[in-house]
Amino acid sequence: MTKKKTKHTNPLYVVKGKDVEAAFGWFDLVIKKLNLGPIIQILQTLMAEMLKSVQTYSMFEAVKKMIDEVMEKLMGLVQKFGLA
Repeated sequence: MTKKKTKHTNPLYVVKGKDVEAAFGWFDLVIKKLNLGPIIQILQTLMAEMLKSVQTYSMFEAVKKMIDEVMEKLMGLVQKFGLA
């Protein structure tokens, strides 16, 4: 029987003043470092509310168009600041 080797990785941490938080991956690190958590929560709530109003296919297309525009602008910001 062979022993299973475990891969040891260095944990990521975000330091903000006196506070130190563990980050679970690079994406989480960027979100915590730039304090984007509240903005992401607002976007999730906004999209959920827009999707609740969908009852017809034409409404779905309108909501999808708005979400696509928001995501396009966010991706433009991500590329502009070199986060991706």
